[in-house]
Amino acid sequence: MSLTPIVITLVLVAAVFIGTSVVLVRWGRPAGNEASPAPVPSWRAALRAAWLPGAAEALVLTLLAALWFASLGHGGWVLLFLLFGALTGGWDAWLRRRLAGAPGGPPLWPFVASLLRYLAAGAVCAWCLT
Repeated sequence: MSLTPIVITLVLVAAVFIGTSVVLVRWGRPAGNEASPAPVPSWRAALRAAWLPGAAEALVLTLLAALWFASLGHGGWVLLFLLFGALTGGWDAWLRRRLAGAPGGPPLWPFVASLLRYLAAGAVCAWCLT
């Protein structure tokens, strides 16, 4: 596999990760103290905070996807990227709380958002790297 599709995929996956991070920071803040809610950061501040972690995450995922599509095959990518999303979405913390019998827990939407963003990134990788 040449470097060109990997770089193109990296840029597109980084756009997905940075874009979803900015949207989640702006609109999906976790509920905190309702008496004094945290101020909503500006778009520029949210982008400034999200670009480096999003780019680093995109680099790792793109390299894993390149390895998957170049050597291991094309099938099963949906399951692979859903598993990556589950790992990064806090599945382990949620499961530990449930097994310990803790009532309640973190909301489900951040986990679902993680699954969806990794599925979107997997679709981009499958489209560009196959």
